[in-house]
Amino acid sequence: MFGDFNLRAEVVNGVCPTCNFNTVLVSISRDCFRCITCGSDLKQHVNGKISYIPQVNNPEQIRFEAPKNG
Repeated sequence: MFGDFNLRAEVVNGVCPTCNFNTVLVSISRDCFRCITCGSDLKQHVNGKISYIPQVNNPEQIRFEAPKNG
């Protein structure tokens, strides 16, 4: 009915930068993972160590906030 296709998911442990929990991350594509705790989509970067960074689909929606003092 759907033809032949190869479906493969990778499950890894990691710290989600969005919710800061040590959690399970499930691959939704080759280098994109989803946190099972908060549902955040993360992009995997390998730079000597593996880092998970929140994925941004629309760069115009990025907000930078200064930390509040006091």
